[in-house]
Amino acid sequence: MTSSAHSPAPPAPARVYLPLLDVLRITAILGVVLVHVLGGGVEAGTVGIGVTALDMAASAAVPVFLMMTGALNLHPAALRRGPGVFWRRRAVRVVPALVVWSVVYMLLIDPLAGADVTLGSALDEIITAKTAVHLYFLWAVLGLYALAPVIAAFLHEDASREGRRAWWMGLLGCGWTALAFAVPFLTAGPTAGGALGGLSQHRPLEAGALTFGLAFAGYFVIGRAAVAAPPSRRTGVWLLAMCLPCVIALTAVYEAGRGGAGSGSAASAGIAVLGSGYTSPLVMIYSIALFAGVAALALGWRVGPRAQRVLRTLGDATFGVFLAHFAILVLLRQLPPMGDGDELWQMAVAYAVVVPVSFALSLLAQRIPGVRLVF
Repeated sequence: MTSSAHSPAPPAPARVYLPLLDVLRITAILGVVLVHVLGGGVEAGTVGIGVTALDMAASAAVPVFLMMTGALNLHPAALRRGPGVFWRRRAVRVVPALVVWSVVYMLLIDPLAGADVTLGSALDEIITAKTAVHLYFLWAVLGLYALAPVIAAFLHEDASREGRRAWWMGLLGCGWTALAFAVPFLTAGPTAGGALGGLSQHRPLEAGALTFGLAFAGYFVIGRAAVAAPPSRRTGVWLLAMCLPCVIALTAVYEAGRGGAGSGSAASAGIAVLGSGYTSPLVMIYSIALFAGVAALALGWRVGPRAQRVLRTLGDATFGVFLAHFAILVLLRQLPPMGDGDELWQMAVAYAVVVPVSFALSLLAQRIPGVRLVF
């Protein structure tokens, strides 16, 4: 008689195609491009508060991508062949793109933008995951892939409690990240705006190539939670209703910070903690409410085979768009009429050019053997 300890594990449930996830991928990449197009004008103060609010609304794009990554990679089917196969497949998808595009940005794009690249600066950019303004995401994803088998083993140990475990683990992870990144603002000296009078200026977690995965693990797990145990439709409506107040609050916080409100006081520490970074508790609440609210209302949506092909194709192309769009934006801004891209009309032109060109380049690259490894 075979003991239960040696009984074969039940087969992983089949993965059902969820068109919502591809729609979210496509929408999120449009938001990422928007953030990079608007960022210069918003920081320079050359745009009105409406454009700033639009930029704040798009701040959920990267967290949505992180939650999407968790929704897909913490599914039992993703790990059905074991961690070795899982890691190898993800490495083949991410590592070549990370290496090639890091080289492209450091050696070709950065000099166009006026950066002076040296061996020391290149090494520093690799350590801090700043080989390009957006490529830290790939370092984060690699870290999350490394953690995924351990997280999945905990979540899938009891299928009946997976959703509950994922929600608690994801929310605790986000809370830990928010606290870790808030500490230096809360404990810095009075002249730096610390709330506790100069106890410490040290951060429990420094963001870099080897730590971004830890910082974003909360988002990663919540992505699985929202798919495994989506909120009720009524709760989903309330979650989506929260999004507008969150965007208004983020806009107000950004404007207050730019205006120097509460400089050197506890108020400035609060502004720094609640700002538009992805570790901000306000951005976390907004992003999670958006993702979970949409999942609650539309996770059960299904489409026919033709629509599936279109959504899958565009969804897969978002990776290449993510990699290439910033290079296209920098190249576009080398044209004399585009200048720094801080004027509203320049931003509109840039967005109208960068989005279709990036998608076209990504779709084309996927048809070319070898090239598609880095798109």
